[in-house]
Amino acid sequence: MTTASQPDSNIIADLLRPLADEPNFSVPQLDVSIEPNIDLSNALKAALDSPEFYPPLSESVFAGDTVAIVLQTDIPHANYLIESIVDYLISTGIELTDITLVVTGRTAENLGIPLSQYEMAEKDKTEGNRSPVISFDFGFQTLNIQVHDPENQTGHAYLAANEEGDPVYVNRTLVDADIVIPIGLPSPGEVNQQQDCIYPDFSTTSTLYRFSQRKGSFISRWTEIDLANEALGAFFTIQIVCGPGDTIRQVHSGAKKDALNSARAATNQLWSLPSPTPSDLCVATIEAQPNDQSWDDFSQALIAASELTKSESPIVIWSEISLAPDRNTRKACMSQFEDNISSKLTKILQRVAGIIKDRPVFLKSALPEQTVEELGLGHLKSVSEILRMAESHENCLVIRDAHKTQIKSGDDASIE
Repeated sequence: MTTASQPDSNIIADLLRPLADEPNFSVPQLDVSIEPNIDLSNALKAALDSPEFYPPLSESVFAGDTVAIVLQTDIPHANYLIESIVDYLISTGIELTDITLVVTGRTAENLGIPLSQYEMAEKDKTEGNRSPVISFDFGFQTLNIQVHDPENQTGHAYLAANEEGDPVYVNRTLVDADIVIPIGLPSPGEVNQQQDCIYPDFSTTSTLYRFSQRKGSFISRWTEIDLANEALGAFFTIQIVCGPGDTIRQVHSGAKKDALNSARAATNQLWSLPSPTPSDLCVATIEAQPNDQSWDDFSQALIAASELTKSESPIVIWSEISLAPDRNTRKACMSQFEDNISSKLTKILQRVAGIIKDRPVFLKSALPEQTVEELGLGHLKSVSEILRMAESHENCLVIRDAHKTQIKSGDDASIE
């Protein structure tokens, strides 16, 4: 089984192949295919049969065990991953009825599960009912699924208290299962850019809010994440390694720390791009699912592109961003019309403001032309406009999923 094309795979035909055919364009990252280099089912089986510092999964689960599969939010090709892991578990003797998939509402939406199938009435919540376990068809299988509701207090189980005395709650279905199998995805970059598969996404609304506000230190937050996983007994993990366009390139499994370290190292190597000769024009893509694309992605893509182009050279951000920018991003964009850049902006947004102030920036998005132009950005509609801009340039560059790309240079430094 290989993963299918993403819904936004038109970027291959609409942008990447036309530019790759031009003699003045370079596309250094991998190739312009969206297909993975691996057969997902075989790669997953190989990883589970030979985990890192852990017994083969077939020797860790037994007939009669209840198994909870938990997917990290925004993991690509979730449906194929689900089919592959369920097929493997069935081959070990686990009954389909003993398997429950636990996902967030955002993952449920990406999987095409209608809200009407799992949404609870407020009356049911106040009466202490847990979120329902529903049946949903994946390929030829009907699987039990629970969509996690962070507001449903009954649906959480207390595990421990963190260093500050705050309660650590996790989805009760995960706690009740005999075996928990997390499937996660490392992000390119430093440790502080990583997201855990289970916590806090499968905890309470108050925990999610506390983490979103970055309460406490980075170390204290990750200590709490480790505490939640250990108390849950989630010592085993599956980690997939993805390349540009959300193609799955590798699968790792094993003891959590070891599998994570291996997958992170492979991810960073895959996304590392030695800084080439500065280009005359850079096209930076954002190839996530359209609903998942954000202005944070725009900022990171713009910064990466600026590090690969000559000063004052034009930059094109090719995206499907559909949400209007937040107040601070708007302020950063509008700084080009002011004498100074506000010191109240984050360091990243100060860099964004400086880039837009110094050079022309064009945006292809799902936003109206007026919204884009009000930000002081050029509104872009098609690749033909890029080709016209590139006619006078000899050295043009395309960076796929530029918001994830790790630019390596002699004075490489991370941005906090």
